[in-house]
Amino acid sequence: MKSERPILVLEDDPDVGSTITAMLRRDGWNVSLAATLAEGYASLAACDPCIVIVDLGLPDGSGMNMVRAAAARARTGVIVVSGRGEEMDRVVGLEVGADDYIAKPFSAREVNARVTALHRRLGGGRQVPEVPPQVVPPSEARVSLPLLLGGVTLDPGRLRITRADGTVVGLTGGEADLLSELMQAGGEAVTREAATERVLGHRLQTHQRGIDQLASGLRQKLDSLSGGSIRIVAVRGKGYRLIDR
Repeated sequence: MKSERPILVLEDDPDVGSTITAMLRRDGWNVSLAATLAEGYASLAACDPCIVIVDLGLPDGSGMNMVRAAAARARTGVIVVSGRGEEMDRVVGLEVGADDYIAKPFSAREVNARVTALHRRLGGGRQVPEVPPQVVPPSEARVSLPLLLGGVTLDPGRLRITRADGTVVGLTGGEADLLSELMQAGGEAVTREAATERVLGHRLQTHQRGIDQLASGLRQKLDSLSGGSIRIVAVRGKGYRLIDR
């Protein structure tokens, strides 16, 4: 098995659910399948999945509720499966904590590629050892090391940022990956195209706002903990950069 912790698939359509499950099992994943929100909550608590794949349309409630519940767990990634034509559904999914989305119809290759990429970004589902924060300028930052800026420890490897008084704010996998990209850039702008490919795993298409929603959520969390001293700034015509005032 690729992970001792299973992947939870929450899908009410039996054909789609069995298709996704078969795709993942053929690629060596341990998979648990749930068809309702209630079953999904029970499986989330019982099997501690490394990744939850959520369909938004469920018979007993909105899949967004599962997205929120799973995203609140620091060691669990979330992928939304959406058959809806409106991009806003996918954007809202990212906004409430999803790390990625897969639009129906999809291929086995795409499902496995996105699951593998997210699992790798989350550190293979393993806890990341505690590493003392390094007091260094952004230009010398590396993804593997926490970074101390303005009294706030940026620690994307552990999916969190921490203030000197001990206040901790958790990050989604997507937010952590975007923060890593910005830290590596050393104060230079990271383009929306590059961030979309590296963080969300696909090429940026016209009118897609997924990376912007991740940047917005990350900006709010940084602003809340740092009092505005650490900011994500939009660079017109390019993308985003991380600055410390």
